[in-house]
Amino acid sequence: MSRSPLRRILLASLTAILLAVGGGAAWISSLELPMDEILKWPASPVLIDRTGEVFYVALSSESEWSVPIPLDQMGRWLPFVAVEVEDRRFAEHAGVDFAALLRASWQNLRAGRVVSGASTITSQVIRLSFPRARTLRTKMLEFAAALKLERRLSKDKILELYLNRAPFGGNIRGVEAASRIYFSKSAREVSLGEAALLVGMLKGPSLYRPDRNPEAAEGRRNSILASLRGRGAITDEQYALATAERVPRNRGSFPSKAFHFASAALGEQREGGRAETTLDLRLQDLLERTLSASLGILPEEITAAGIIMENETGDILAYVGNARHGSDRDASWVDCARRPRSPGSALKPFVYLAAFDRGLLTPSSLLSDTPLAFSGQAPRNFDLTYRGPVSTRTALSDSLNVPAVRVLRMVGAEATLDLLRNAGFFFLSGGAAHYGDSLILGGCETSVLQMAEGYGALARLGTRQNARFLKSEPILKRRIASEAAAFMVADILRDTGRLLPLHGKRIEFGAEWFAFKTGTSYGYRDAWTAAYTPKNTVVVWMGDPSGRAHPELVGARAATPAIVEILRGLPPAGWYEPPPLVSTRTVCALSGRPISPLCPTGRLDYYIEGVSSQEPCSMHAMKDGVARIVWPAELEEFASGRSVSVAKAGEVSIVSPLPGAKYILAPLGGEQRAALRAEGAELPVYWFVGGEFVGKQTDRTVMFWDLKKGVHTVSLVDGAGRTASSRFTVEAPGTRRPGQSPSTTMTLTLAD
Repeated sequence: MSRSPLRRILLASLTAILLAVGGGAAWISSLELPMDEILKWPASPVLIDRTGEVFYVALSSESEWSVPIPLDQMGRWLPFVAVEVEDRRFAEHAGVDFAALLRASWQNLRAGRVVSGASTITSQVIRLSFPRARTLRTKMLEFAAALKLERRLSKDKILELYLNRAPFGGNIRGVEAASRIYFSKSAREVSLGEAALLVGMLKGPSLYRPDRNPEAAEGRRNSILASLRGRGAITDEQYALATAERVPRNRGSFPSKAFHFASAALGEQREGGRAETTLDLRLQDLLERTLSASLGILPEEITAAGIIMENETGDILAYVGNARHGSDRDASWVDCARRPRSPGSALKPFVYLAAFDRGLLTPSSLLSDTPLAFSGQAPRNFDLTYRGPVSTRTALSDSLNVPAVRVLRMVGAEATLDLLRNAGFFFLSGGAAHYGDSLILGGCETSVLQMAEGYGALARLGTRQNARFLKSEPILKRRIASEAAAFMVADILRDTGRLLPLHGKRIEFGAEWFAFKTGTSYGYRDAWTAAYTPKNTVVVWMGDPSGRAHPELVGARAATPAIVEILRGLPPAGWYEPPPLVSTRTVCALSGRPISPLCPTGRLDYYIEGVSSQEPCSMHAMKDGVARIVWPAELEEFASGRSVSVAKAGEVSIVSPLPGAKYILAPLGGEQRAALRAEGAELPVYWFVGGEFVGKQTDRTVMFWDLKKGVHTVSLVDGAGRTASSRFTVEAPGTRRPGQSPSTTMTLTLAD
């Protein structure tokens, strides 16, 4: 072997000695030592839950597993064995072990090759912090920097840095990461034998990897243990126990729970270190189990996402982005909780919130569920029927489409859109004209996370608060509606009698009520349920990540059962007390306005003092000395029971099906018909569909036509010889014309 390497070692030894005796003291003092590069390096993000338990560890920005920990968390054996093997005089030298330098130089000279080095733990910290080519100059710089580092940091800190930065094979850096991956335990818990195996890897991280070279790793470990026993550092009994330990032949892994929560918490940042999150592992397990069980009876293409939020803080307690994550299904990795989806009718409560806040309505106010005055559009209800006069309470709790559109027009689309954006629905980027009446019928997009924020505002009685994944995130609050208006929405949505068709019995929690709203998007693509109590908000979505339709995706049938099970697993929350300004008054049982002397019956309901209209009932009036009901124009025909009325202007028009109407065939089967109604026609009326005669109408009995898929033209000829026609469409679930988006139509047969 060339003697050049030996000469370099001797020169390095002499240089170090000269530096130590003062010849290089001035140079050492002037040497730049960037402490940030020594104290900081790319580490793995470590996420802990609300109780301090680690549930997720990610790769560092350098794609390494690196989890720095304090020296006092490294246990008894790792620091001890590392010092005994790597730098026995670590506590005595000042960064350079000159005795070891001279000994190594003499041993290498005698052997004619490099058989011994003289690196100290301090100099290795320098080498790990500033990787350079191995030259004489590099060695001199490392010795000088080691001497300077010893003046800056304590011995314990230097040892801590070394054990945290040392490589342990592959992409493992530091004793905590190595202990977790090789032994599935923390560094604090490793045994003497395990510590010897890890320290043995420092000589050759790849050569002595136990998962690849178990025999070499075991031999190196036993050699270290024998040396320790020979020096009296350990007893014979400790040696026997340590050498008898099994060498791990496989790599383990870090905790990787709540994957989509972790991804949302970390975002695009991969800064290392421990981060306290808002996750509650018990509730996370509850949410995961419930959603997984709910999917058991559904097609494999359908997945679910859900969120449990704490209202007071906005903390996300549980988060499932895709209940099929980890399966072999396509797109099982997609976080559906942050993807834009159609909300169906789940946004309806917000337009009623705006109406209550403006004094336009109270829960008892009368609304019209009729097709009149909706020229060119025909929003329909889930059961394909109109109910005529309904209270606002019924309209919202039963999720009726026509009354919701009437309220939207009453409040104004711009005002409603502003309220929704203030509530956290940031995917609503278009203008009011872009959405039109479909804004609260599902003709827009939102996400599960945005839905949780929005319903969280309802749960806080009008105060919006940002959702938090990390405890370090600030709590930002903003009032978007009055407590009084939000209370009335909650009072309506707590009607759990709506669950009767689903569960066969009323869901009673005693004093533990909950408010909930369902949603089913156009064409059976999304099924939603959002629920809340004073303490928590829960949102569940089900759908196909590809956007395909499935007849099973009906909010009340698919998502609501999961919501009920989740709510049963949450702590008791009580219910809201009426806030200031919310009082009760006697209203007319029909009109919902303050009762007048002519009203035959009344009932109690809420109103907002100083905001709700005080105008008394005008529907009960005296005409020609007889008490009569004066119906609003849009309810006159419904109330009279007449299906054909005479128009003042002498014109005839078809009001059902309306021009441009679109019907969706319900996937569950059953009778599916469209009513044939005309306005301004004289009896008899002859009805035709597609040019084929359907029937002759001679009295008040409504005629119906069985719905069939396709584009159809309905026409009539009345008794005066006048004609009218209307073109409408009938679609099967999931069908869509080329270029048509689900958000472009308000003509829904689906509600929930």
